Amino acid sequence: MEHPTSPPFPCEPIELSYFQEAPTRASRVVELPVSPARLFEVFADPASWPRWVPGIGSVHWTSPQPFEVGTTRTVVFWGGMEVYELFSRWEDGREMAFHFTGTNQEVWRSFGEHYLVDDLGDGRCRLTWTMAFETTGPAAKVFPLLRWMLAPTMGFYLALLKRYCRKLSTAPAAIAAGGSAASG
Repeated sequence: MEHPTSPPFPCEPIELSYFQEAPTRASRVVELPVSPARLFEVFADPASWPRWVPGIGSVHWTSPQPFEVGTTRTVVFWGGMEVYELFSRWEDGREMAFHFTGTNQEVWRSFGEHYLVDDLGDGRCRLTWTMAFETTGPAAKVFPLLRWMLAPTMGFYLALLKRYCRKLSTAPAAIAAGGSAASG
C-alpha cells in the first residue's frame, strides 16, 4: 500500500508543541509488563495494532525498516477510512510521535499522537500516550458532543495494550520478525 503524496484531504503538519496547544488533547499513562524495547517491537508490528486499538483494520508501513524520523505508514480503519502518517520522532525504546499528512475522508484538520516511554526496570515500562487534534467538516459539528469519550476511550485502549503485553511477557520474542506471539 502506497503512502500518497497528495491525499484527498490533506492535514496540517504539527510540531511537538502541538501536544500542549491543540484545541483537543488528552493524555493517559499506563504501566506495562514489558521492557521499552519489547514495547517498541509491538509498535513496529503491524499486526499488533488491531489487537489493542478496536477499529483499526490494518496497518501498512510504507517506509522500510529501520523506522526513524520521516517514516510513513497508512492505517485503514473499519468502515474504510484511511489515514496517512508521518513520524516526526522515533527513538527506539523511548519516544515516537506521528501526525496525519492526510486522510481519505474529511474529518481532521490536524491530528497527532505522541508516545513517551520510561524504563521502570525488571522488564516493565511506563507509557505516556498523548493524542491531539482538530476536526474539520461535518466532524467539527459532531465531535463536541463526543469529546467526553476521548479520555475513557484512550484508557480502554491502554487496558487492551496492557493485556496484550501481558500475553507477550510469557511468549517467545516472535513479533520482531513479523510474527504474532499472542492471539485475541
